[in-house]
Amino acid sequence: MKNSNVAIAGIGLTEQAKSLQENNITVCIQAVKNALADAGMLMKDIDGISARWPGPGGTEFDSGVIDWSGVFGKSFRWVGDTYPQGVPGVLDAAAAVSFGLCETVIVFGGQAGILNRSELAEYTQPNNEFVRPWGLFTAAHFAMVAQVYFARFQPDRLKLSQIAVEIRNAGSRNPEAVMFGKGPYRPSDIVESPIICEPFHLLDLCLATEGASAVIITSLERALDCPHTPVRILGGGSEWHRQQYVDPARYDEVGAIGKDAFERAFNYADLTVDDIDVFEVYDINTWEIVRQFETLGLCSEGDGTDFLFENGISVNGRYPTNTDGGLLSFSHTGWGGPNLKVIEAVRQLRGTASGDQVNDAETALVTGAGSGAQYFNAAILAKN
Repeated sequence: MKNSNVAIAGIGLTEQAKSLQENNITVCIQAVKNALADAGMLMKDIDGISARWPGPGGTEFDSGVIDWSGVFGKSFRWVGDTYPQGVPGVLDAAAAVSFGLCETVIVFGGQAGILNRSELAEYTQPNNEFVRPWGLFTAAHFAMVAQVYFARFQPDRLKLSQIAVEIRNAGSRNPEAVMFGKGPYRPSDIVESPIICEPFHLLDLCLATEGASAVIITSLERALDCPHTPVRILGGGSEWHRQQYVDPARYDEVGAIGKDAFERAFNYADLTVDDIDVFEVYDINTWEIVRQFETLGLCSEGDGTDFLFENGISVNGRYPTNTDGGLLSFSHTGWGGPNLKVIEAVRQLRGTASGDQVNDAETALVTGAGSGAQYFNAAILAKN
């Protein structure tokens, strides 16, 4: 295994709920405070920030875009504003620390006080050409890709639903999950829930919720002085096929998106997929989980449903997946949602999960986005 000189030293999570009586700024500030306390740091120790920032291409303040230097009353040596969340935010921050652009970065995001305004979360229908004018929305982007897969490979619907069942039931057992106590589910519950966009039923799709999360990245040397055992960032990779949620996604173009990112992440970490103890994958819908495991090379294209059904993705299965309940049942806080995958991976490696805990987990794979978004990212984390 190659040495990693960058690590996650702190994590912060706020309450996750269908709606909160706060706003984007206050909930993000709370997540930052929680992460600082977890790392035993103060805001003065932070000289890099990765969050929604009003630049460099302009100063339009879209939802969640904040002048954070003004909010925190300090300047920063480094600002990550290209994709300031989840795996890309963590990888960019790790690169900045590695090259000495800054010493300690906080990556954070979330939302609050916005989901009670509409039945459809506004961020799932961006004001892009061929999207809002035609009624297209995020779930439909992914459905367009999945429809081709379903036509070609005809996966067993009940076996596929068992994947959703395992993740949703993990959330039902997790006291911090939005869907805590909402179960247990059976495969029949998934297929009997309303069709939202073929082939996805309501219970195949992720939540839209509120809350915030934060991750602190610094040098391994600095992290060793913090209260918790550091979680090293061993490697990662991203693929950007096309601008997200603009042009319709085509299966033959994005059905295997992530293959290159996975290969580079594992090569850099000097690991194989068989070395991974826990999988925190981006479950924006049930089928996207299947696609990612196929893209990992664990089974052939079209065989993912049977493979996961036979091997198991529960905490006691061969491939423990989305142990907190995932985006399906734990939470999905809009543009800050990808951070939640990092948070849960760190908790699993620390042995401090609020829900299902994988015994003696030492490595974790974290992913973000997917086929319908036309971009993908992955990172490998390990207990120091």
